[in-house]
Amino acid sequence: MTAVVNAHYLNKVIELSDAMPVIATEDVYDARGNKLLAKGARVTQALQEKLILHKLTKPIETSLSVQGGVNANLIVQTTERLLDTNKPLASVMAVCSGMGPSPAALFSPLQFGGAMTMMLTIIDRAGGQAFEHAVTVGILATCFAKQMKLNVEAQQHCALAGLLHDIGELYIDPAFFTPGRPLLPHEWAHLVVHPKTGQMLIDEFDHYPKEVGRAVAEHHERLDGSGYPRRAQALTISPIGQALAAAESVSGMLNAEHGLERAELALKLMVREHDKVMLNTVAKAKRHLREEVREPFEAVAGVPTTELYQHIGTALEMNQALASATGLSAATKATLATVGERLQLIQRAAISLGLNVSLIPEGTDSFDGLLLFEYSVASREIRWRLRDLGRELALLSCTQGEHAILQTLTLLLHPPLEPAAAAA
Repeated sequence: MTAVVNAHYLNKVIELSDAMPVIATEDVYDARGNKLLAKGARVTQALQEKLILHKLTKPIETSLSVQGGVNANLIVQTTERLLDTNKPLASVMAVCSGMGPSPAALFSPLQFGGAMTMMLTIIDRAGGQAFEHAVTVGILATCFAKQMKLNVEAQQHCALAGLLHDIGELYIDPAFFTPGRPLLPHEWAHLVVHPKTGQMLIDEFDHYPKEVGRAVAEHHERLDGSGYPRRAQALTISPIGQALAAAESVSGMLNAEHGLERAELALKLMVREHDKVMLNTVAKAKRHLREEVREPFEAVAGVPTTELYQHIGTALEMNQALASATGLSAATKATLATVGERLQLIQRAAISLGLNVSLIPEGTDSFDGLLLFEYSVASREIRWRLRDLGRELALLSCTQGEHAILQTLTLLLHPPLEPAAAAA
């Protein structure tokens, strides 16, 4: 059996080798038995082409290690720093105290093989907030696990799965992660596989319990079946996967102003996506934080409009027209029926938050801060869900002709995340 080297992952290893010693832990041979790299040799830029052009007798991940890479001590230090500096995150942990070991205590005994150490080190050294995001997800997942009354072993699995949940992204062309570059629906196919890739890497290259890899594969799934990559539903998602998915959803919001309010509103908006335990935990954390800090919602320039609600209505009408058209396969019509049901849920969510009415008269140059905050968060969350539906249609297995018929709806279901600025 031979192994093909993933070019995107190898590029990241080579980049890391410029900053830290990356060493061969064994001789590396190509499929013909030629030695490409000797045990103990340091990986350099000069080896990149040689490694990428040959199939190897063993995966390259099992033959390399990085010296001075990420370990449990660094993860614990990062955890303590995040809890010191991120008050919303600390509040979530505070309402879960006494329900099991602290996140730091769950992280401290973790051990990583050469492959996982390499991947975590690449994430850490890449800059940005990717490593902090991984640690944050691990912290939140353990907190949600406590609230779900999962045992200490499951909490430990949540901590580990949180750290590793995005390693599959290391095998994807980095061009798809360019800041400010919105992905078209058909491009989503390159990213939608990363949870499954992560599971495969964990199961193949380390001796972790199967529950960890499974949870990583489920970290973008949703209880209502609107997630990916399997569109798994309810009890088909493991409890650890449910905790991890909610943690991944909430983590990014906690760095923004009024982070817990954002998270609570997002969880309320699409209440079927996550267990209510997650919403209750965030709501408790919000009350806990408000006892210490009261941040005012300042008036903000800009006037909310009904444009997004009208956009949803247009999409529903187009979806209904396509669902009743002739010439589409039964499978495609079934998908359109599912899209229609989810559009109706999104529409009801928009109505519940008042996105269907103009709340203030034209000509007003500022708006109540709290209401505009809720409008902004709700609009962004709804736009994400519309984009998910557009991506689902783009990735539908159907004929070219059917894709051409669906294209207008596919693009309509892919609005920009930020609405056009309203005239003040």
